[in-house]
Amino acid sequence: MALNLLIKPAYLLMVDAKIQDVVGPEAWGSYFPLLSLGVLLNILLDAGLANHMTRLVSKTPFEINGRYQSGWRTKLGLFPLYLGVLMSIGWLLGYRGESLEWLLWIGLNQALLSAVLYVRAGLQATAAHIADAWVSVTDRALLLLAMGTLLWSQDFFAIEWLLAGTTGALTISFSVGYWRLMRTRNDHRVADLTKSPMPFWENLRESWPYALLFLLMMTYHRVDAIMLERLAPNGAMQAGWYAMGYRLFEAANMIGFLFATLLLPYFTRMLREKQDVRPLATAVSQLLAIGGGSVAWVAFTFPTPFLGVFYSEEVSAASPVLPWLMLSFAIFAQGYVFSTLLTARGDLKRLNQLAFLGAVLNIGLNAYWLTHAEAHNAGIGCAAISALTQLIVVGLQTALAMAAHRGQIWWKIAKTVLIHSASAGAICAAFSRWADASEGMTMACLACCLAAGLLPGVTNYRSVSTLLSDKMNTFADS
Repeated sequence: MALNLLIKPAYLLMVDAKIQDVVGPEAWGSYFPLLSLGVLLNILLDAGLANHMTRLVSKTPFEINGRYQSGWRTKLGLFPLYLGVLMSIGWLLGYRGESLEWLLWIGLNQALLSAVLYVRAGLQATAAHIADAWVSVTDRALLLLAMGTLLWSQDFFAIEWLLAGTTGALTISFSVGYWRLMRTRNDHRVADLTKSPMPFWENLRESWPYALLFLLMMTYHRVDAIMLERLAPNGAMQAGWYAMGYRLFEAANMIGFLFATLLLPYFTRMLREKQDVRPLATAVSQLLAIGGGSVAWVAFTFPTPFLGVFYSEEVSAASPVLPWLMLSFAIFAQGYVFSTLLTARGDLKRLNQLAFLGAVLNIGLNAYWLTHAEAHNAGIGCAAISALTQLIVVGLQTALAMAAHRGQIWWKIAKTVLIHSASAGAICAAFSRWADASEGMTMACLACCLAAGLLPGVTNYRSVSTLLSDKMNTFADS
């Protein structure tokens, strides 16, 4: 967690945001939808194999030399399928020339990223946590150094530099991770003549529920930028404004994702041992409510100076999008707790149904809105639709999880939201009235809102400390 929270947000907010600032919102608005399309279809490279193999090898370590290895052949077979679908959809959406070249490069980088994630799945499953932690941040650390050097030594920046740097960083990250994985494999060489590598289609059959869930969730996370750039008036510029706020959403979202990564093995083990998961789920939900609520309150009160902390160009035009994206993060952060609990219970069918509902809602509402939007407000509507979609999907996920684990303890989450919202609202109102709307005051306001989480009765830090304890921190036990 320390490595991820130090390096990945630093790269996103210090380097990636600076690149976006230097190239301008219109150029970035042409690149960002292509990146979103590549990420959206990334599941065709993995088909849920990484999640499936993590659980499989955790239970039977010798499979690191059996079924896990057959997964590489499956991934190699999926690569041309992914690239063909990606380029075909890009062509059908009207991309030509330089845009298609960028899209092809993005596809190659996504293939490298998928290979890195599969290596990490093997490291996680065999409890090589320290190695996994370093591999997880290697590419971003290298990009932080390389792209940062280019930004501060050159007067301009080319998107091609970012694409090439990403290729190099991911190649090094994969090489380091694979070398470490080979050492791990040697520790688990167990003769097992009854097991043979799984054929291509059997691998896909066992992993497709994870793949479908990822695809549907990525659809209502990433399709906004694509539809905005293709359908809205002045689409590239508006997609660039949207991307400025989305960068902050993505950075904040890393915290929720890290908690979900930690929670899944704990929930799985606790459910297997028939332990009560409600105290842990409640405590983490309270913590994420404080973080998400603080960011959302400050973004609604000071959108322009908040965005101005990270950008210097087009801040006023992009700032109306930010509050809705931060509200979307505050809601989605809760989903990390309750969707993870449903995953640990094995309720993938319900999760896929809710994700499908979210995808249909998001695409349908965006299609309607963008046919009526103007050249300056399309991104605001897309961000508001994203928040509404999250509210419906996460609300239903929460209801299902709470119904499966009934108890009055869940009211503590509502109490936290009410007390903290009242406190954060009062703090923001005070800063708005008695302080200047500068970047420094905005960050001070955010710090005070976060500190409001320390008020008595707002959250239970004891359960969160248990989450981070050495005693529980193991995938192998789950």
